[in-house]
Amino acid sequence: MACSLAVLITYYNEKELLTECLNSIFAQTVPVDQIIIYDDASSFPATDYIPPGFPVRVIRGEENGGPGFGRNELLKTTKCEYVHFQDADDLFHSDWCRQVKESIAKTQADVVLTEISSYKEGSLVCEKVMGLDRLSEISDLIKFALMGSILVPSTTFRRDIALSSGGYRTKDILPQSEDFDFHVRLAATGATYAIINKPLIIQRLRENSHSQNTKLCYTSAIKSITLLSEELSTEYHNDLAEASARIGSVLYKMGAKSEAKEAFILANQLGQPYFLFQGKIYRIIARRLGQNYAEISSLIYRKILPKYLRKFIRGNS
Repeated sequence: MACSLAVLITYYNEKELLTECLNSIFAQTVPVDQIIIYDDASSFPATDYIPPGFPVRVIRGEENGGPGFGRNELLKTTKCEYVHFQDADDLFHSDWCRQVKESIAKTQADVVLTEISSYKEGSLVCEKVMGLDRLSEISDLIKFALMGSILVPSTTFRRDIALSSGGYRTKDILPQSEDFDFHVRLAATGATYAIINKPLIIQRLRENSHSQNTKLCYTSAIKSITLLSEELSTEYHNDLAEASARIGSVLYKMGAKSEAKEAFILANQLGQPYFLFQGKIYRIIARRLGQNYAEISSLIYRKILPKYLRKFIRGNS
């Protein structure tokens, strides 16, 4: 028997972008079984942007609870076996539902991952954002999730697996990076997975989207790593350390040096970072003198040597 599949959309003032998202759902070669929208107390109600005759259910929150809260409400509301969370400003390839349902029927996987193409102002930014080839190589969904590689619209999964993971942490716990955190915990349930290495989702990058506060995203991710370290097997503590070190490096380059140092300390407390996100010299300095010294050395290196020379050195190392 074919599985039932719900598309669950979180909405907050995306207006006409929601209409376009819904049009892409109703253009599917195989129809989805249910569409539910959570309107997060928008100033511009979602009901005003649903085309006439579209069988869409809307749940409206009385106050803004954030995407995590909205997704939890949607997860509790649907009774479909499989669910897919979608941001209101993203689009579906017309063959998305057919390919996802066929993958589920063939593999009986708990999670199906597809590729995503990202666009900004109508121009292609990246054809395959997810990098699912890496997942094929490492064959470990938890490790892949800890790389920060799983985006919301890339996954379709069993509803009961998501519920057993505890759902989303809400914004009072994680102001941002709730998606990173959720997908790690989803993977940690031991969920089986299947890959469709085709871009079946179109992500539209916008300046005023929820995730554009980059500093808050990264500091929230560090808080998530702290929480995850208490929940994941020690087998993954070096991977958590690597994630903390990588995020700390980004924070340092953003000028958030005190937050970066906290991330470096956490990385060392959790285990031994691999520093695979950096070059050989950085790794040597970080392991011998500490990551803060490695970042200082890297900053000096970038100031002294012009970009073309650094590129030449990397290409011959």
